[in-house]
Amino acid sequence: MTRKEIELALKQMDDRGAYSLRLFLDNRTTVLAHQWYLEDTGEMEGEEGEEGEGPEEGMEEGLLRVVTRGRQALIAISRIVLIEMVPPP
Repeated sequence: MTRKEIELALKQMDDRGAYSLRLFLDNRTTVLAHQWYLEDTGEMEGEEGEEGEGPEEGMEEGLLRVVTRGRQALIAISRIVLIEMVPPP
């Protein structure tokens, strides 16, 4: 998924009152997130511009910070395949 697709999906989830999100990643991992924040890419773009092209090329789309069971994780947006809303109980 692209950053714009993620932004749109997160906005729709917030509008519908999602209790949590289920993220499906490209390595067949599933993450159940209770809180989520889209990280700003301003710093990363500046750093990449200085370094040029490299293995971190896919990181230009940014990161999604999620909180699950009291732990935080950063997920590269390019690794997310699907986002599913988990409704309130």
